[in-house]
Amino acid sequence: MSVSVLDTSACAALMRHDPQIEAFLRSLAPGDVALVPPVVAEIEYGIRRLEAGSRKRALLERELTRLLETIQVLEWTGESSVQFGEIKAQLERDGTPIDDMDVAVAAIALSHGAEVVTASLAHFSRIGTLTARRL
Repeated sequence: MSVSVLDTSACAALMRHDPQIEAFLRSLAPGDVALVPPVVAEIEYGIRRLEAGSRKRALLERELTRLLETIQVLEWTGESSVQFGEIKAQLERDGTPIDDMDVAVAAIALSHGAEVVTASLAHFSRIGTLTARRL
């Protein structure tokens, strides 16, 4: 894999300066880590749930800004939409559905030939065509 996409759990760990995710990222070449729009949206949601003007919200807003300035955000493409439909339909047929945001993360990663880095390996391992790595 040339690119590792951080899911929401991995991105949150990075924003907390978790030593494990920081060590993992140091092992990658510059540009080999990415975010995807659904992850950014989930992080934004989490921040917006915090009280406006709170110290924690301000800190997380700064951390997100820093990440978005240094980590590429892969686009949702037409191929991502095709992948989303295929993954969601297959998971439903298998009786093992996962959250639509996780399906979207996987679909975008697949459409860009990327792996997903996550703390929720159980969810992503249900997607047979996806390479997922535990954070």
